[in-house]
Amino acid sequence: MQNILRGSPWNSSSKKIDEQQLESDGHLQLARENLRELLSDDRLPESVRDSLKDDFHQVQAMLDKLEHGHLHIAVFGRVSVGKSALLNALLGEQRFAVSALHGETRHSDMAAWREVEASGVFLIDTPGINEISGEERERMAEDVASRADLV
Repeated sequence: MQNILRGSPWNSSSKKIDEQQLESDGHLQLARENLRELLSDDRLPESVRDSLKDDFHQVQAMLDKLEHGHLHIAVFGRVSVGKSALLNALLGEQRFAVSALHGETRHSDMAAWREVEASGVFLIDTPGINEISGEERERMAEDVASRADLV
């Protein structure tokens, strides 16, 4: 039976997948090392490090996502179109506040999606855009969306 499998297309595709996984793991490891090196570079003066504090925080968050294999999915859209309600339906619980009033969500919030057990998938609720006097919340939503893996 082993000899039959050696020549089968399933065996060669399995080998190809294993090779691709090894290559992917190598790229991920290289990314981790490069990010760690960037975060611990002592050549940067403290004043520069302070001015780049937010950028370093984002790089650290990216490193954490890579290391843990997390996937961040953000909802992004106009005010009061059901973003929070959609996430609550996916979660199967009332995790995010919903209201008939415009602008109930005032900051971003995240919850682990446990539907796929131990998947590392996180759902992120964001404030709505195009709200009257909601420019700050819109910038926050855009920032969250720019850092999410899927919007």
